[in-house]
Amino acid sequence: MSAVQGPDTLDLAERLGDQEIIVCCGSGGVGKTTVSAALGMAIVASQRKRVLVLTVDPARRLATALGLASIGNEPTTIPGARLRRAGLRPRGELVAAMLDMKSQWDMLIERHAPSREVRERILANPFYKGISNAFIGSQDYMAMEALYDLHTGREYDCLVVDTPPTRNALDFLEAPNRISDFVGARLLAWLAGPSRIGWRAVNLAATPFLRMADRLLGGEVLEELAAFVRDVQGMYAGVQQRAKAVYRLLRSRSTAFVVVTTLEPQPFAEAEFFCAKLREYSMPLRAVVVNRVLPDSLRDPAAVVAATTLVDDREVASWMATELDERIAPDVPRRLGEAYLTLHRLAERNAAQVARLGNLGRVPIARLPLADHEVHDIEGLAQLAGWLQGRPD
Repeated sequence: MSAVQGPDTLDLAERLGDQEIIVCCGSGGVGKTTVSAALGMAIVASQRKRVLVLTVDPARRLATALGLASIGNEPTTIPGARLRRAGLRPRGELVAAMLDMKSQWDMLIERHAPSREVRERILANPFYKGISNAFIGSQDYMAMEALYDLHTGREYDCLVVDTPPTRNALDFLEAPNRISDFVGARLLAWLAGPSRIGWRAVNLAATPFLRMADRLLGGEVLEELAAFVRDVQGMYAGVQQRAKAVYRLLRSRSTAFVVVTTLEPQPFAEAEFFCAKLREYSMPLRAVVVNRVLPDSLRDPAAVVAATTLVDDREVASWMATELDERIAPDVPRRLGEAYLTLHRLAERNAAQVARLGNLGRVPIARLPLADHEVHDIEGLAQLAGWLQGRPD
């Protein structure tokens, strides 16, 4: 891999190093976690900054790559000596953390519950245990909550956020609105209503849904659910205000969105869609990282001429045998030439796709050429950090 833009290298760390928040987003499986960690390392290598990389990756790839047994909700500092052994020369400090959903939900309840009594009642309610899966975008919103808290705390100069893998690009952008809708939804208000007089006082015979729910769950469970819903609704004003503050932060000049993608049809289409939506939402798209791209060397016109000669000239095999003093089968040059020309056509197609992204966002594009193995350790991350600094060595 190397980070290049046309014939010149692109120092993404320098371009983004002054941002207070960098949000790496895109489809699952495109390398967001790796790019997020490497970008954090690149900034630490080039500037005297304290950088936190926050991941929501349940596979814990970041911990493995950094050589840590685990990463939790409490930030963990990566020793400078470990970075130096990996080939990096850090000027700043790298810290990593993994979002803990339960802790973030507890913090959300503690922050927005209107009273201590309500807070303790919600936390003790059995329905609360499954609330994180109750609506789309839960992980996305909790990532934003953590991001907002960390930014407000001013403990770090730069926050690099590895967003959750999404089924849809809009899950992340719409998460604050979705949690506001969840807390204040009409359905929840309707459910909470009967609890004021008791579910048993409702005419179940006239309400088929309530009759079925009463039979399946029992009146006590329904009343417990209604009490929980009513308590959650009391948090609506605070949650709505917080959601607006999160959106203001995401739209601010201190924030940079980086869309990470590959050139496979599904993630590439989602990246195009996401770039367009960022503009529609007035959120700052600062760069696009296209992963696993064939190298520009495959587009060299002189190499294409040479490969064509290998395919067409039947005398090449004997000439090669003489030059190398080795026996060369007659069809070997032709197969080599055909293989190169196939890769050349794929590389040209890659370049055309990348150009489409450039036209969409009018932002720098870092292309990370296809490698023969995945980055799985701190040495690989350090090498990728060098490439993101524009040093493909």
